[in-house]
Amino acid sequence: MAETDGRKRRFEHRRSEVLQAVTKYVLDHGIADLSLRRAAEVAGISHATLLHHFGTKEKLVTEVLETILGVALADPDIPSDDPDPLRSLWERARSTGGLRHAATFLEITFFGYREGTAVSRAVRQSVDDRIDLLATGLIRAGCPTSRAISLATLVLGSLRGLLVDLLATGDEERVNAAFEELHAVVTAVVRG
Repeated sequence: MAETDGRKRRFEHRRSEVLQAVTKYVLDHGIADLSLRRAAEVAGISHATLLHHFGTKEKLVTEVLETILGVALADPDIPSDDPDPLRSLWERARSTGGLRHAATFLEITFFGYREGTAVSRAVRQSVDDRIDLLATGLIRAGCPTSRAISLATLVLGSLRGLLVDLLATGDEERVNAAFEELHAVVTAVVRG
């Protein structure tokens, strides 16, 4: 059995603390101005220690993204017997915390598109996971299995677009009216 470096073992717990601090920074300030030096400063560690834990900005951003998505877009704790899970999901997404996470996800998505590689793969995996969750919920609500993935894709894309509109304009009345239109379409498809 290989012997573990004592320093490495001593600072293993710091990695999650660093990730938490940088994630909070990104949620509060965005990713545009995040540098490894700034991330180290925010986490209260040296630049060298940050590099030891994450290696590159891309790896750090990928883990921040995974952390944000794990919290914001994880399998919602909406009960399976919720009479209107789409509306519950919408209410959660447009809450202050939901909008904060949505804005960060959009910024990271753009970063991933521009930078490619691990960040773009993490974004893609997140979208695939959300579509699978939505499709499962739609099937449970009565949607034909053959239409579940395409309808889930429509719902996810529409919700994301509505959140972008809400973030950009703050026009809650108009955006909520658009959600009601989406809700009516989804309900009609599910009920057949």
